[in-house]
Amino acid sequence: MDIKEYFARISYRGSHNKPDLATMSDIFQHHIRAIAYENLSIHCGERIELDLEATYNKIVRKKRGGWCMENNYLLSWVLKTLGYDVTLLGAKVYVPELDAYPEEIDHLLLRVELDGKSYIVDGGFGMAYQLWQPMELISGTDQPQTPGVFRFQEENGTWYLEKVKRKQWVLNPSTSTSPNVENEVCRRVYLFTLQPRDIEEFRGCNAHLQTAP
Repeated sequence: MDIKEYFARISYRGSHNKPDLATMSDIFQHHIRAIAYENLSIHCGERIELDLEATYNKIVRKKRGGWCMENNYLLSWVLKTLGYDVTLLGAKVYVPELDAYPEEIDHLLLRVELDGKSYIVDGGFGMAYQLWQPMELISGTDQPQTPGVFRFQEENGTWYLEKVKRKQWVLNPSTSTSPNVENEVCRRVYLFTLQPRDIEEFRGCNAHLQTAP
């Protein structure tokens, strides 16, 4: 695996000599713009393996995308190679239809320690809830980004990622019964703790998500 080959894949030509926030943010934005969140392997009869070299070959050399465990596993290697202090974390993605979080972790994200602060780096969520920048790990503070305003809320050691929703305009709220009219100010995205994880802990959910109905 070659960091220069990865940089070519994401069209990154900036500096990488100093592991600072500006460099990490720049590389992160190049990554999410160049590498799609996708799960096409499942539909093509390909098995997704949580092997770093296999992930590198798929995303960098074959110019494919990947889902959270692939994107963020690759990003962890990139950032560690550049000298960043990276920890794997496990999250539980909110399920709106059930108004609940799953029992087991089903999402991988990264915590980066930098200059006395912690940042969450997540390059593998996709859709309208994809972060466009690393987020500082502080509770109750709105952090505006291009796709919207995100924030963390911490309760008894559990962290919740939320996205502030755009206010819907309804002509007559008192008579509207449409299920599309939402009154929530924030949309829950996922919860996580700061317990360090090993990639082995994600193999079960990686297999389950490929085979579950």
